[in-house]
Amino acid sequence: MTDFQPAFADAELSDNDSRAVTISGQRVLICRAGGTLYAVENRCTHQDAELEGGRIRGCFISCPLHGVRFDLRDGSAMGQLTKTPLTVYQVREVAGMIEVAVT
Repeated sequence: MTDFQPAFADAELSDNDSRAVTISGQRVLICRAGGTLYAVENRCTHQDAELEGGRIRGCFISCPLHGVRFDLRDGSAMGQLTKTPLTVYQVREVAGMIEVAVT
């Protein structure tokens, strides 16, 4: 069984925005892009910079440090700076709360 943990109220995250949380010791970035929730590790695999505050376009987030883009759907890195994908977590909204499954 998947163990979902509460993160914060769904109403606190607007579209094309992100918010970092720590769940079970993991740094997680919860994003809403095009009305869909995504959860990825809050760490650029290029130089360990936090992704929070990065620009979201479509289903991609750009690292605020060097602009490396990651696909929020599967964590894959785009471009030449890194090929290492982000860890992707299951995320859902239940009764107005965003919940993330971190293993």
